[in-house]
Amino acid sequence: MHENHRYVKLAWKGLAAAAAALALPGLCRAEIVAPTQSEALLAAAPDGSPRVAFTSGRDVVVARRTAAGWKFARAGKVPGTSPVLAGLVVDRRGRTSVLVGARNGSWLALASRGGKLRVVVRPSKGASIGPAGLTLDAGGRPAFAYALRFPSTKSWLRLVTTDARGRLHTHGITKGGFPASAFVPGAAPVLVRGRLHIVETFTDSAIDWGPKTGGGWEGQFLFASRGGTPAGRVAALASSAGLWSAWTEMTAESLSVLLNLSAETQSTATALEHGIFVSLLVDNGNAEVGAYDWAMLGDTPVYAGVLADANGPFAEVDGRLDGYVRTRDGTYQLLVSTPSGLEWFESPTRPSIRVSITADANGLVQGRVDGGSGGGVQIYRETASGRTPVGVAQLAGDGSFSFQDAAPTSPTLYRAVYVNAATSIPFAALLRMPVG
Repeated sequence: MHENHRYVKLAWKGLAAAAAALALPGLCRAEIVAPTQSEALLAAAPDGSPRVAFTSGRDVVVARRTAAGWKFARAGKVPGTSPVLAGLVVDRRGRTSVLVGARNGSWLALASRGGKLRVVVRPSKGASIGPAGLTLDAGGRPAFAYALRFPSTKSWLRLVTTDARGRLHTHGITKGGFPASAFVPGAAPVLVRGRLHIVETFTDSAIDWGPKTGGGWEGQFLFASRGGTPAGRVAALASSAGLWSAWTEMTAESLSVLLNLSAETQSTATALEHGIFVSLLVDNGNAEVGAYDWAMLGDTPVYAGVLADANGPFAEVDGRLDGYVRTRDGTYQLLVSTPSGLEWFESPTRPSIRVSITADANGLVQGRVDGGSGGGVQIYRETASGRTPVGVAQLAGDGSFSFQDAAPTSPTLYRAVYVNAATSIPFAALLRMPVG
């Protein structure tokens, strides 16, 4: 998988004070959750209030938005130095559960329903845990799924549920080392008509595992490929249209984001031709994904957040997208990593303003904004040394814009950013190939 080298260790001391100074809640405004570029996840409580999980050194921190600002609680300390956030859910009482794993697959830790983080899985010698997933069962209790893989390529899929007393119970889903996989399989538990299923991704394929009447589990293939393999995080959600799942598809040439629907038949669409999957939501039976794309300046990646559905991308935002959710009341929330830190946004409608951009070696930058209404577009130069604002281009009546910059003297990626006045969401377009 593409490593984004995005982990920044921050001391916990003073973090809450710094974030509180930057964030004052208001309707449809951008807010700094925390001044960090660490890995993060976003979830919404039943009342629509957001939760953000992120790492601060070895600490796992959960942020909750209140009328007085963002409040922070330490979920606990991880046993290693390279944690990966695997899942974040909020139950009907507003209690948050966080699943965290080791990047090398050597442990899984769970902070359940507001409790402290504790290691719940350590594989035997030689085995590795793949990308895991977390959800709530029909009773609103946390449940997580993971797969173990041995050097022999054999794998074992497991589901772990929580009983009414908070005790964990492990259920074996597959036996005999099936399926064999060249990569450690990914797993995502999902509630389907009141019963837990698991979507498992492995070499070239994806399977929906569901409980059989009378006991045991049976699988239905969702996807198979000759040219690529699922890699990294997988997510699944059930809707009236069927079972949706999404993941990053890795080929010899690229990484793309796939969106699968399993109903009477199975269908798979490429939501994003180049990018890494972040999150999945369902809106009135249709699925959307959050992802991030990037362009390279030498060895430095420059990120762009992307929102897409089965028809392809419909919006891009400035920064690396870490979360995209839809609340029960129909609003949308985004979590974006920017140079300022983790920024949270809320929109009452689907965030679908589309910005496009072109530029040449002489510094002529052109493009358009579809879905906006007047105002200007901030033009930035992105170079290996960082970002530089170079001017504002005013929108014409048809949404087009044009800006003449000085000819760049080093490889440059131009970015156009249009900030929606109602939501403060920074809709954007980033060149994917440098000029100059």
